[in-house]
Amino acid sequence: MIRFRLYLDKDKETEWLNKMVSEGWALQSFFAGFYKFTPCEKGEYIYQIDLGDTLYSVSDEYRELMGELGVEIIVLWGYWIILRKRAADGPFELYTDVDSELEHYRKIRRMFKGATIIELIAFFIEIFGGLEGNGFAWVFALLIGVFVIACVNAVLRTNEVIARLEEQKSGIVAEKKGGNTLALIIIAIGLLANSFMLLLEGFVSPFISYPVHIFAVVMMAAGIVLAVKEGK
Repeated sequence: MIRFRLYLDKDKETEWLNKMVSEGWALQSFFAGFYKFTPCEKGEYIYQIDLGDTLYSVSDEYRELMGELGVEIIVLWGYWIILRKRAADGPFELYTDVDSELEHYRKIRRMFKGATIIELIAFFIEIFGGLEGNGFAWVFALLIGVFVIACVNAVLRTNEVIARLEEQKSGIVAEKKGGNTLALIIIAIGLLANSFMLLLEGFVSPFISYPVHIFAVVMMAAGIVLAVKEGK
């Protein structure tokens, strides 16, 4: 059986994989959003997802450690590592103390921040291509813009997890901030403005469309800067 899903939240992905195995479907492979499952005993495995240090590979020491723990490495995709262990062998937790969990989620946040910056650069390149008259560049800009929002949202969600863990560690409840929500609103305004101009391309004078596109880019850049500052 093959299922298509797109996850940027490793906790939700882990929950879904364990739900599938509870229904008798074990993950066999993964490629670009396509998950391939094979039948198994209901609840036969427990899945966890880790974050590696290099793309599509892990060290020999990591493999050896997982082997000693009775853990199988099922998928290496980007930095994600999908692992499983037989439920009959006992509980399966990768990080059992607050400090190691904090470092794990901070690492995830750094990865998504890096991805956001790279995609934002690509977004600007496509914007300039569109302004030069390349119609396809606007399509790619819109797609990249959606991915940028997804990455920023992933950073914000990870910030929330980190905040909860820090509260758990210190015992002090941190003051809630509204900057994250504001950042998403600003980015959304920029994307909507840009998308609106794309729909009206050919019907609106460049003297109107160009300033709106520039406004959209500025808004999205401002939103991302705000999100990054809130995540520090």
